[in-house]
Amino acid sequence: NYSCLLVIASLVAGMGLISDSSTIVVSSMLLSPIMGPVIGASYAMIVWDWALFRQSVKNELTSLVICIIIGMLVCATTGWTNLAEDTWPTTEMTSRGELTSLLVGIPVAFLSGLGVALSVLDDSTSSLVGVAVSASLLPPAVNAGLTWIYSFVLQFEIADTERGDTMREHQFAKMGGMSLALTISNIILVAISSALMFRVKEVLPVKKRVFWNDLKTARKINQKRALMEEMFSWDNDESGSNDV
Repeated sequence: NYSCLLVIASLVAGMGLISDSSTIVVSSMLLSPIMGPVIGASYAMIVWDWALFRQSVKNELTSLVICIIIGMLVCATTGWTNLAEDTWPTTEMTSRGELTSLLVGIPVAFLSGLGVALSVLDDSTSSLVGVAVSASLLPPAVNAGLTWIYSFVLQFEIADTERGDTMREHQFAKMGGMSLALTISNIILVAISSALMFRVKEVLPVKKRVFWNDLKTARKINQKRALMEEMFSWDNDESGSNDV
């Protein structure tokens, strides 16, 4: 289900980006499942479950690669049409490939991460939907693949070596790099701020739900597991040296 949703959301985002439709792009944010591994990584940092953390990071990186590849495929099927020649870069593509978007996205991503944690803890689905829109993770990744491939295509146009074409090629390449930077910074900030909110809610002197007892129990289990693994490793090293 995760993979299917990821592919569908990426295709929807690609269609919205190339057609300059903000409605379609927002729809892709609502379909996107890539907030899940980010929440998993945040939770793993709090309970010190590094196996879960590694798995969450692996899933998130794999998801980003898939988004970029799908963006490339969308460009490969539409980049040779009059739509690309006449309207690209669209406003939706440009807005995710500018330095201003990256700078503005930093505080928005941090605040969105706080909202993610609160939404998960309070089972507030409606708030989580709003956070999915504010913390734009998937469309910039798709935009990166789309613009990179198009900058590559521009190198092989028949009417080549004109300065305007060269500048346009560099514009798309730069736009792709900025889009990917926006995605990565958003993911990191959402994960950090979510973990921070988990921790703040845990230590506040307020009435807590059962979840918080489970949180402390999970941390203790992972601490003991790490200690046992370290002791087991130490015993193996000792037995190996005795055998020698």
